[in-house]
Amino acid sequence: MLMVSSCVADDPALRALVDAMTAELIAVYGLPSDARPAPLASDSRYLLARKDDRAVGCCAVQPIGSETWELKRMFVSPAVRGTGVADLLLTEAEQLALELGGRTLRLETGVRQPAAIRLYERTGYRKIANYAPHDQDPLSVCYEKALPARPELMRL
Repeated sequence: MLMVSSCVADDPALRALVDAMTAELIAVYGLPSDARPAPLASDSRYLLARKDDRAVGCCAVQPIGSETWELKRMFVSPAVRGTGVADLLLTEAEQLALELGGRTLRLETGVRQPAAIRLYERTGYRKIANYAPHDQDPLSVCYEKALPARPELMRL
């Protein structure tokens, strides 16, 4: 059974997945072997996908404005790619951002990650101009999606 739940930043399963993501990015982009992702904001929230009690995917959302959140650390273990884990993580991340007052979710991915690009485009993200700190990186591509208004906030 596949399920997504929140976790803390130092959860060992989350750390293992972020390490695997980092190793993959080092290989794909030819980064230095000691490259590490930049720390996230202290009020970031983390999600962990588990399949049969095994951690198989993760992501985080962090605030980058009063109503804008950014998707970070999106990663699915290669063994379960194509099984719906990424879709579920993305849906849960969008819901979390919405619950936290977000109206927009942004993300950055890389041009050498065509599967990620297909996922984001297929799920309604539109390409936008690269935002800082990705605006000087020719290998980055940025996306954005307007989140649906929460029913309790809608006016008749």
